[in-house]
Amino acid sequence: MRIVDNRGLNCPLPVINTKRALEEHGSEPLVSVVDNDAAKSNVEKLARSLGYRTDVRQEGTAYYIAIRPGEPEPVELSAVAIAPKAAPAPLGFTLYVIAAEEVGRGSAELGRALLKTFLYALAETGEQANRLVFLHGGAHVTCEGSPLLPSLQRLEANGWSIATCGACLDFYALKDKLAIGEITNMYSIVELMRTAHKVVSL
Repeated sequence: MRIVDNRGLNCPLPVINTKRALEEHGSEPLVSVVDNDAAKSNVEKLARSLGYRTDVRQEGTAYYIAIRPGEPEPVELSAVAIAPKAAPAPLGFTLYVIAAEEVGRGSAELGRALLKTFLYALAETGEQANRLVFLHGGAHVTCEGSPLLPSLQRLEANGWSIATCGACLDFYALKDKLAIGEITNMYSIVELMRTAHKVVSL
């Protein structure tokens, strides 16, 4: 039986790794090993949403989730779970506006980790041809040395447009270090916001 060891990994990685294993070996039973309640719950929900049966055995702090083909159950995935397939894109595009190197307020370290996870999960959805705009402190994300470049490169390969505010790059003296996407201006950003099907700001 195939084993996917997700111990020590933060969400959504246990869900993503399990989903990949199911896609590669869908007819074979597998065991996904996690070490926290949130990951256990989300892996179970993912498996059931894809039509698999699950059995959980706990040993110490580890949960062994046996996943086998079965009858599908209606399950609503939580925000950190990954859908089996990307939903058809609505007419128009979604614009994501990222104005800082981190998500939310409070711990900057946590905020940076959340943004990294968000972009990684966004790349995993397989959505195509949406737009990302980076401004203010978010300009650092698209420049040399950014740990988020691999996720941005995957999005760009899927047809996403990535743009960074030129005035922001100038302010932070980063224009020569831009590593991905193009330079834009506030007029163009306003036009994108005006014409987008949906705008998501972080």
